[in-house]
Amino acid sequence: MQCRFASRLLLVLCVSWILAGCHEPPLQRSSPSRSPGGSGQVFRIAVQSPESLDPVFSRSYSESELVLQLFDGLLRFSPDLSIAPALAENWQVSPDGKTYTFHLRQGARFHNGREVVAEDFVYSLTRLLDPRLNSLDGEQYSMIQGAGDFQNGRSSHVGGLTTLNRYTLQIKLEKAYAPFLRILAQQSASVVPKEAVEDRNVPFGRHPLGTGAFRLTEWRSGDVIILEANPAYFDGPPHVGEIIVKTVSPLNAEENYEDFVRGKVDISFVPSSRVAEVQSRKDWIYWNLPVLRFMYLGFNLNAPLPKERAFRKAVGLAINRQGLIGSDADYSALYNLLPLSLLGSSPGRLSGPFDPSAAREALEPLRDRYRTTLRVGLWHATVSQERKTLLLGLARSLKSVGIEVELRIEPSLNALLGEIYGGRTQMFLLGEVFDFPEPGAVLNRLFHSKSKGNPFAYRNPQVDQVLEEAQTLVDEGQRALLYGRIERQILNDYVLVPLFQVKYSVVTRGDIKGIELGPLGFQYLPFRKIRLRPGSIE
Repeated sequence: MQCRFASRLLLVLCVSWILAGCHEPPLQRSSPSRSPGGSGQVFRIAVQSPESLDPVFSRSYSESELVLQLFDGLLRFSPDLSIAPALAENWQVSPDGKTYTFHLRQGARFHNGREVVAEDFVYSLTRLLDPRLNSLDGEQYSMIQGAGDFQNGRSSHVGGLTTLNRYTLQIKLEKAYAPFLRILAQQSASVVPKEAVEDRNVPFGRHPLGTGAFRLTEWRSGDVIILEANPAYFDGPPHVGEIIVKTVSPLNAEENYEDFVRGKVDISFVPSSRVAEVQSRKDWIYWNLPVLRFMYLGFNLNAPLPKERAFRKAVGLAINRQGLIGSDADYSALYNLLPLSLLGSSPGRLSGPFDPSAAREALEPLRDRYRTTLRVGLWHATVSQERKTLLLGLARSLKSVGIEVELRIEPSLNALLGEIYGGRTQMFLLGEVFDFPEPGAVLNRLFHSKSKGNPFAYRNPQVDQVLEEAQTLVDEGQRALLYGRIERQILNDYVLVPLFQVKYSVVTRGDIKGIELGPLGFQYLPFRKIRLRPGSIE
């Protein structure tokens, strides 16, 4: 699954919540009379320009964040990463873990006024599995009974998706799959209305119509998206009447922060050089929190040099992670695959040595065999000055142990992913985002030999077997132990070099309340809870 990987195999440079335009006048607050929610409050942000806001096709971080505001699924994540009800009021799971029964809220409506019923979820989840659409998230739902027959053309429907009555949905799985509820809390499982999706005169990705707390009222490409509060939202109308979303290309973080200082946006990432300034402001709120994202140096295991385990080990030994980070508040050194404790455990808390001498020693047999200078390409996408500094630092580290690095910069994330999945790279710098709070969300996608999202060409039958076993274990402690075993095996195989855990340094004005930032990052930030202190409207 090239997953929501175009986002989840995200370059960390492509953080979509990089906020605000550079040299334009401020986005003006609406007057109270313009606010459909009646609050008169407007929240202003900026995101990387989206291509589609159809939940099935949303690929980037920014698209996922906007889809969250426009649509709902059966379930959602609460701030503590537990599962909470959304359009499903309650649900039951059978003792064997293979049958899920969801009871829908009555009276929840799409933005066109039609009531949501169980058949809408049958349609939406079937569409997600439709091979003609080639959804990048469809593979995550392949355990639904009958999904394989439907995708292979042996059936016209997905047998495991049925309605028991107007407001009751039943989903049957081929076998128990412990993280299934977490998967249903993702944006890709949102409900969509068939009549709007199949209206050929109105492209659904540009004119999304969901059940969410906000509805899209305007989208000017390369300029602005306007979301208005949905006063009929099943969970109550949002506190903010309007969201003004400026859509931009990748930005310079320093300029974005300056836009926040000048009042052009209401939230911003904080450059490391400005953290002290932000912390000194009593009228601002500052966060610095780790999120479920990390950066790594990956290897194409089919390429001539990276296929050698000794080479991959030497690369890991040659990199001084802390030296590359310096005083940057947005990263911390990482030596394992699971940057945060998940499932109540800390599997594989490992450390990695920085040992250039051992790296040179590991390379000696390769020098004798290849009888030439060891040269390797390092692929990345269009970069900021900060990312150029990181890439050059990596190149210097490898050169110090006898590896010459050629930097290969692709014009876009999609171009980079095309090179990686086409098998045309040697090493690549990428970031990874957990789709949902479960170790398997990353481990299955990146390392299972049958995963379309495996960028390394990694094949290990033992890892495949343990991954599949872990998915069936309802006991989270047992599942965590298996994931720890998998993590240690992958690191021992030197499939990649974990580099940094990502942290968010974020600032908002002190009069903005209700921002729930958590380990899942901005793509799970509910705008509906944001509110401005009375008297703060300009």
